[in-house]
Amino acid sequence: MTATHPHVHSIHHHVSAAAEDAPFNLDNVIDRIAHWLPTQGPIKDFIHHNTLHAVQHYPFHKGIALAGKVFGARSYLPLADYQDLYRQGRIKDFAIDWAIAHSHVGHKGAESLRERLFVDDHTAHYPPMSLANHGIRNHWLTHLEVDINSLVHPIMFRLLANFLDQGISHWTMPKPNESFWDCIRRLAQNSFLPLYPFHEAGVRDLLNLEPETVILTCLDKIVGSESLYEQYLLELLLAHPGWAGMVRLIELDPKILLERRQISLKEMLAVELMAELAVVQKKRGQHFASIAKLPNLNKLPLLSDYEEKIVIPLRLKVWHEAMEFSLHAELLAALKPRVGQEMAKPQAIAQAFFCIDDRECSLRRHLEETHAGIETFGAAGFFGIDFFYQGFDDAYPVAQCPNIVTPKHLIRETNLQVEEDSVSVADSFSALHIKPHSLLRGWLFTQLLGISYAARMVWDVFRPGSQLLKIKKLSEVDSHTHLHLLRESDEPTEDGKLLGFSFSEMADKIEGLLRNIGLTKNFAPLVVVVAHGSSSTNNPHFAAYDCGACSGKPGAPNARAFAWMANHENVRAILGERGIVIPDSTYFVPALHNTSRDEIVYFDKHLLPQTVHQLPVFQQAMQEALEKNAQERCRWFELGPQSPSYEAAHEHVLTRATSIFEPRPELNHSNNLYSIVGRRSLTEDLFLDRRAFLHSYDPDSDPEGVLIVKILSAIIPVCGGINLEYLFSRIDNSIYGAGTKLPHNVIGLLGVANGVEGDLRTGLPSQMIEVHEPARLLIVIEQTTDILDKAFGKLGALTEWLDNDWVRLVSCHPVSRELFYYFSTGWEAVDLSMIGDIPEDVCSETITAGQKATIPVHQLRRAS
Repeated sequence: MTATHPHVHSIHHHVSAAAEDAPFNLDNVIDRIAHWLPTQGPIKDFIHHNTLHAVQHYPFHKGIALAGKVFGARSYLPLADYQDLYRQGRIKDFAIDWAIAHSHVGHKGAESLRERLFVDDHTAHYPPMSLANHGIRNHWLTHLEVDINSLVHPIMFRLLANFLDQGISHWTMPKPNESFWDCIRRLAQNSFLPLYPFHEAGVRDLLNLEPETVILTCLDKIVGSESLYEQYLLELLLAHPGWAGMVRLIELDPKILLERRQISLKEMLAVELMAELAVVQKKRGQHFASIAKLPNLNKLPLLSDYEEKIVIPLRLKVWHEAMEFSLHAELLAALKPRVGQEMAKPQAIAQAFFCIDDRECSLRRHLEETHAGIETFGAAGFFGIDFFYQGFDDAYPVAQCPNIVTPKHLIRETNLQVEEDSVSVADSFSALHIKPHSLLRGWLFTQLLGISYAARMVWDVFRPGSQLLKIKKLSEVDSHTHLHLLRESDEPTEDGKLLGFSFSEMADKIEGLLRNIGLTKNFAPLVVVVAHGSSSTNNPHFAAYDCGACSGKPGAPNARAFAWMANHENVRAILGERGIVIPDSTYFVPALHNTSRDEIVYFDKHLLPQTVHQLPVFQQAMQEALEKNAQERCRWFELGPQSPSYEAAHEHVLTRATSIFEPRPELNHSNNLYSIVGRRSLTEDLFLDRRAFLHSYDPDSDPEGVLIVKILSAIIPVCGGINLEYLFSRIDNSIYGAGTKLPHNVIGLLGVANGVEGDLRTGLPSQMIEVHEPARLLIVIEQTTDILDKAFGKLGALTEWLDNDWVRLVSCHPVSRELFYYFSTGWEAVDLSMIGDIPEDVCSETITAGQKATIPVHQLRRAS
């Protein structure tokens, strides 16, 4: 979970904003067109974000229509899909009425529009004419009859992959501190074999020029008109947005690579334009027709007028709004005031902090069902403690916080155990290297070892075990280590980071989280801080399964840091002065939930006082909850056991996580839909089908809206980014998503591509979104509209998410539970009379039994 890259901002003018009479400025043009590129960084730091960040300053429906004209993507599901959902009962009549009423067609047009919703049209969802597919570049290549993409892209992708490689290749292509342009020039001019096509006579001399001069020279020959330069460069980048976006991110922030590289979009454009010019001249000679000389250019999509010709398909818009309101109404109906008196709760024997991650929603429910004396809270999974973390065997520190935060502290880890002389991985492979004295003997050894390893692989494919490979995973953190959290000196490191925290800083972090979640008194004797991560054997997108609030890393270091700080007597003394008194009998224990295997590990138990007797009780309840959670997850898996026992379900999820052929170790954030900010009493008796991000919040402790600003500053970009990436990857997986995982190869530890010479695939693979219902996130906040209005005034740029409807927001009154929809024009009361009552049941298991699809929100009537 996380947001757009911090160095990339939405544009507030369209890309043709340069004055027509102004001279062509290449740097300004590159800045403008770069906003259309994806902002997905290297796979080690997979960060969810709004796929269409470039149009986020527009209202939602206008923005996606505009993006469709640029990228050639669909903006909605096919019309037939919405009609099928209506026939299945997933889209309700009252929701259609609501969507039509909010489409501003008037009374006369409403009936006609409703009738047209049910008219079959198999072309309504087709992508529009677009710059990416129907622009001047494709028109020119069709006229020349040259498939320039198939001739140039493999060359460019090999050069970029080798230059940016982060460890797959044994040799490093660039010399130290060598830029991409200088590297290509060196290879082209000094290689024993010619570097095609840069050795061609028509472009060889261009290598002696600067990149900007090369770009302008090539554009003059290829395009011929300065007014079309910007459009051609944009279309060239849209032909391979994955590599172009990666280069731009590295240019803006070289630190996202562990092995730094010097590259810019300008250098990449210069190399690619040279290659295009060389190929065209070889195929069509020196005097080929430039774009400016082609007929009928005015009939093509042009960059200068793309915004004025936007068409929003009204029927699809209404259907999509009706689908979303149908799904949102399931939760809104469940938030009606409760009938009858609430039962008194037993005193909590333990409290557990979880990440707001929607996958923890069901585990919290099962844990509370299993033991009524356990109370749960939700917060962003970095638990309010941001730092760079370097494990004792890590070569580089990594950020353990949302990517919109820049940490100032570095935390290092040491091993508590005295290590015996161990054999390194490299040495262990060297030990297998047999040194024969003949060619025949070497061939025999190779064949025998190869056959044995092939046999083992075949066995693992068809009979995978539940044990992970003997390779340390990111999600498996050694519990026999120590974090150096206390700062002993104010002298910063070479990178300007402070090595550890002072006691005052620790108290600030602990106080911030406790106040955010509304826990400032009534502490239980045991508080378990549960981070989460995920482990799987064959999954290049592994970072997308870990904690987004920790920049795609497991949150174990944060949980351990929080527990250590909260347990320290000096920190507690400072908190006591600030009005938060943690009893001496209360102890914090860190833990990590493996979401793919539904296992948990507890850390630093050697520090646990003997007076804490609640941990075994908690562990037993947690183990039962994990098995129930595994059973609930199994209903989604095609090859999962039908109506499994707890043990069979748990064994199945363990096997999935270690299977080498399994593209779906877990379904991650599929069907995420709600983000609920409020007290647990708002949702504790609801079955939400693992669809909700749950953040704890006490509205009574926030009369000025200060706390809700902090919470929304994380929820909007993090949860909203997850939701929109899933939405757009589901709407058009070929353009906004990564397609199927099956042909993906990891390229340079940067990303994945189809085959070995494809563009980097951005977005989510089909296996992660195939069961997802693509609806915008509904944020429900337990707070009054007056206080929320104060808070929204302090959100800054994040208000465009709300005002432009990229996420939907509802206020739930803390006392009356009246509901109000937020619009940029003001608040609108939600009419619950048209929604009706929600279904009820006694427990989670009876609700999920035999179900293979999304389940509506249910009321849980637990036995007293």
